[in-house]
Amino acid sequence: MHYFVEGEKIFIDETKRPLGKGSEGICYKRKNQVYKIYHKSSIYEFGHNKSVDHQYLIGIPTRQTILPNALIYNEDYSYAGYRANYIKGEKDITKKQGIALLSSSTFIKNLQILESDMSLLAHNYVLVADIQPVNYFFDKENDTMYIIDPGRFTVKRFDYGNNEKEDKELIQECDTQNESQLESLITTLLYNDLVKYKPLNSKAKLQKLRDYIVKEKDTLTYSQYFNETLKEYENPNTYFKSLGKYIK
Repeated sequence: MHYFVEGEKIFIDETKRPLGKGSEGICYKRKNQVYKIYHKSSIYEFGHNKSVDHQYLIGIPTRQTILPNALIYNEDYSYAGYRANYIKGEKDITKKQGIALLSSSTFIKNLQILESDMSLLAHNYVLVADIQPVNYFFDKENDTMYIIDPGRFTVKRFDYGNNEKEDKELIQECDTQNESQLESLITTLLYNDLVKYKPLNSKAKLQKLRDYIVKEKDTLTYSQYFNETLKEYENPNTYFKSLGKYIK
């Protein structure tokens, strides 16, 4: 089908195998860009026109959270989806492991960048959603962790006026949820690595190890926690093995 992107008419061959598909729509790769074409029913999901949010996201300078860089329109100029940079990474959710084997410095750097992205979005009044392994890529070639598919991110700024107090409260609300969403993702990814690389010798102990890390981290962000705990360890998995004495 033909679409319009930044005033240019383009053709996307939708008979070819897509790059991916999900509940919201179908993704196609074209010239090192990803074109996400929405199911019509998903554009107004929850009664909200996603094109407004996606337009707002363009230009926010996140580093490892992939945002739209242009909107896609049908030939009748109705909203069809968005375009974003193509990112290398494993699509199979069962094969996205490996962050626990990164060098400690590289692992912490990835966490710091993702946390910074979440904070930047919060300060732009963006509430993230759907941050889960299916919307995460690990580029093993470049040792880089990415969050993809911001289709359900929402701009809360549109719900408020220009009240300074409300603005501060709104930023705090976004910051809290964005941090929580990212921490939930990292906790899941770490547990998946615990299961795959088995620093301890039973699944029950691995579950306890995950809970131990979360408890020890307490109010710290993951990058703060690991910045302290990984100082003497080559990688996270080596550190996890050392915690066996605390897990009974």
